[in-house]
Formats: sequence, C-alpha cells, structure tokens
Amino acid sequence: MMKQPGYLKNFLQYWTPRPEIRKVWFSLFTPQVGDRLPEMLKPDERQHAIADMLELRNEFPKLDMPAALIRQFAAPPRSPKDCVFAITTQTLSADLKTKIVPCQFGGNPDCGSCGCVASMGLAAIAEHKLGGIIPVGALFKASVRIGQIVRDRSEPIAAPAVGKGLRVLREE
Repeated sequence: MMKQPGYLKNFLQYWTPRPEIRKVWFSLFTPQVGDRLPEMLKPDERQHAIADMLELRNEFPKLDMPAALIRQFAAPPRSPKDCVFAITTQTLSADLKTKIVPCQFGGNPDCGSCGCVASMGLAAIAEHKLGGIIPVGALFKASVRIGQIVRDRSEPIAAPAVGKGLRVLREE
C-alpha cells in the first residue's frame, strides 16, 4: 500500500473527517534480517514516506506525530540495545508467559529498517537535549546502568550446600 503514490494522503482524507477518530499515527513495516518481502520499503520509498508524513502533519492535525519523531524513521536505533523502547518494555506472547526478545518483533529484527512508531518516538525524546546541552538519552543510559549495578548487587548468590540443597543468600 505504501508503494501507491498518495497513499498516506488518501488514508488521512478517508479517516480523519470521522468524528470517532481522534489521532492517527503511522508505523512502517519492520522486517527481520534477511527478509525479502513486498512490504519492505526501499530506501528511496522510505525517504518519500518520511517526506510525505512531514508535509501531511501540517495539513491533517489528527496526524499526531511531531516532526522529530517522523525524522527519526530516517535514522532508527542500530540494535535493540540502542532502542529505548526495546530497553524499557517487555513483550509477552499470547500465553502471557513466554518473553519475546530482543524486542517486540522477536527473532532477529532488521533495526536499520525499523518502522515502529513507539521506537521512533522514544528515540526522538532520547535525542532531545536538556538545556540544549545534555541529550535525554545520555541520562536514560546512565539511569539504566545505575539500575543494573543496584540489581547486580542484590542478585541472589549461592552459598555452600546446607542439608540436601543450596541455601540462597542475598548480599546485604
């Protein structure tokens, strides 16, 4: 559908006049590494979609996507380890037990082609500079590191065997 000229505008023209529609967000298809699927946008098609969204957000106020978020589609996080959304969320399968890793797309996502609006939104926030100096992402990464240090210090450690099993102690 995205390969059709004017698709995004036609979509917005159809949906935004409806009173039950309050906001519209767009995601792009996110493939797995090695995929060759018709849903995948070529780099020039992706750039065209980004340009269309930037233009259409002015024409259609219900397209609730800040320009910084839309521009992030051109430079998605390089890996789930660099993705604020992947780091801050845990996705479960339908059984509500099985974790989907390394991000909501599972498997081996092609992060260079990520089209997740949530990932782009949080990446745009991470790039925002507080006081024009400090990127929010740097503060976030520092916070994650501190949390990991605290968690690691309170991880259960195995003590020598007592009776028939191991006794687990917490380091205080």
